[in-house]
Formats: sequence, C-alpha cells, structure tokens
Amino acid sequence: MPQPESSGTQNVKNVSEVIWISHRGYCLDGATENTRAAFDAAVTLGFRHLETDLRLTRDGHIVLHHDDSLQRTFRSSRKISESTLAELKELRAPAGERLMTLDELLELYSDIQWTFDVKTPRDEDTLIELLSWTKRKNAGDWLNDHVRFLVWSKKTSLHCERIFPKHMRLAREPECYRAGFSTLVGFPLLGGIQKGMTYSVPPHFARQDLFTKRILDAYHRRGARLLAYLPDTEDLAKKAYRLGFDEILTNGPKYF
Repeated sequence: MPQPESSGTQNVKNVSEVIWISHRGYCLDGATENTRAAFDAAVTLGFRHLETDLRLTRDGHIVLHHDDSLQRTFRSSRKISESTLAELKELRAPAGERLMTLDELLELYSDIQWTFDVKTPRDEDTLIELLSWTKRKNAGDWLNDHVRFLVWSKKTSLHCERIFPKHMRLAREPECYRAGFSTLVGFPLLGGIQKGMTYSVPPHFARQDLFTKRILDAYHRRGARLLAYLPDTEDLAKKAYRLGFDEILTNGPKYF
C-alpha cells in the first residue's frame, strides 16, 4: 500500500526555474480574457509566458477565443465558426475590447512564449490553417522558438505531430487523468508517464491533495514535467512554487 506523506512546501528545486503562465491573460482587474487588455495586463505583471485559445472563423481566419459562442465574453449571439472575420471585428466586449487575431498576436507579442490551446471541433482545420499562416508570415522559426500546443484528441495529436514535428505539446486531458490517478493511488508505472512530456495536475482530486512532494517526485523520476493547473488561491499557487512544480498556470498574478 502507498504510504501517507506530508504535503509540506519544502523547496525541492531551483524555484527561479518555475515558469508562470497567464491563463488567457490577466483578467482580475476587469479585462476580457484573450484580449489585448488581458495580455498587456499579464505582461505588466511580469509574465513571459501566456496561454490562449485558437479558433477558426467561417472564412478561415484564426482568432483567439475560448468558446465558439461569443455570448459570455462579448454579449453577442454570434458564433465564431459561423461568422466571418469582418463580422467578428465589429463586436466589442463590455469593456470595449475587440476580438484578437493571430496576426495581432505576432505583431504585439512576438517576444512572449505561448501555449496554444487548439479548440474543437475544427481543431485539425485550425492546425492546417496555422501551417499555411506560418508559411505566409515566414514565421516558422518564431513558432519553433515560442509556441507549444495543447490538443484534445489522439487523432489531432498525431495530426499535430505530423505537420509540426519540432513542436512540443502538453499531455492531453486523458493522458493527464491516467497519469494523475495512477500516481495518486501509488502505482505510477501504470500511468504511462512519458519522459519530456508536461502533465497538468489540479490542486485536488476527489478531496485528495495533489500538490505534494510524492506526486511531484513520481513525475520527475520518470523525466516528465509537472504543471500546476489553476491553483485558485494565493496559498496554493505559492505552495506549488515552493514544492518545485515546473510550471504554474494561473488566473492570478505572478507571485515570485
């Protein structure tokens, strides 16, 4: 049986190496997620790595937005997949922001590291357009140096690896669940943890604390990286930092 272990916050690595990632930009001061205002706020707070979501418009342009529907963020009944870029550019969020495009991301934030969450169901089409966009913009080197991917299906993952063979991707949700559950119950060998892969772990699962040294060490012993997924309090974010998580994806500020 696995032995219980303290969940204390002793430092197990050089914490200066921890990567803080702003989830859709910093929105706690009123900016709309995935907009220039949110990304600017995150950069001002010291983030050098941002996360955003890619979706494809009806006429084949890549825009930055989490949902297909624009109701939650822009108070609009439009859907991205059913609208042209020109139609979407007419919209304003309650604070006045516009929907951002991939072109604008490259123009404004080319020095930032990015995690691209490629949203379903048109994820494969989005990747094909991203490849075409990269060629049009002569942005292959930039993409290689500044971008990694999160995709949601095994089929799309294989597709991504074919057309972007040099790019790193984060572990998909089923891979994270398998690895996390196997590690939690004390059998990490069954988790399929891959060397060099980054896995996401939330603070808790089924009332069990996952931000522990035992969990962290199980991944590190197998050469994997561990991302603290959206710690929702300052104490949890600082705990992940002090334990030595490799990355912290947060809606909040960068504490260190």
